Amino acid sequence: MRSLFNDTFTASPRGGLSPHKGSIPYVTLIACAIMLMLGVLPNNLVGLHSLSFDYGAIIEQQQYWRLITGHLIHSSWNHLLWDLTTFTVAAFYLEKQSPKLLIYGIVVSVTVLDLYLLSPLSSLESYAGISGVLYTVITLAALFWYKKEPSLLGLVPLLMILIKTVLELTAQNALFVTEGWSLYPPAHLIGAAIGITLWCIYRRKKSAA
Repeated sequence: MRSLFNDTFTASPRGGLSPHKGSIPYVTLIACAIMLMLGVLPNNLVGLHSLSFDYGAIIEQQQYWRLITGHLIHSSWNHLLWDLTTFTVAAFYLEKQSPKLLIYGIVVSVTVLDLYLLSPLSSLESYAGISGVLYTVITLAALFWYKKEPSLLGLVPLLMILIKTVLELTAQNALFVTEGWSLYPPAHLIGAAIGITLWCIYRRKKSAA
């Protein structure tokens, strides 16, 4: 049974099927290249002002590009450094396991986060950074890791995500990002919830295949 979550597989030495490991992680490279390009604009403050998610500019001036660029531009070099580093590692690993799941994770998280930010549930006027999308990606990557290492060691990435989230929610401040705009916890929680949901759908489709 074919599924939207099906990926390209190759025969393993034991005759089973495993994700194709030799492919280039194009999605990860493209996303990272765009974030890096936006981060090194000659005047980052001008770029941030014109590309970040801005509720008023989107609704009143129809600047719809902000729905995408708002997740790619960052509010400081420190913000970019931590997000880019973490995203590169997690997205690279996830793309090696399931390229389509990485794409769906990015698309769904961007869409849901934008809908949330535009809804009455959010009072935030401006937003920037890939943190929300990143939580979807790292959650999916951590779940893949645990599936391959069903042990205490395999739980380490998931526990790290949980501990970091709880500490940031408690302190209302980011653990690593010390410059730029303030932490927005709902984006992290939404991103993690999307990652868990997509994982459940993915596993169910794989079991039914």
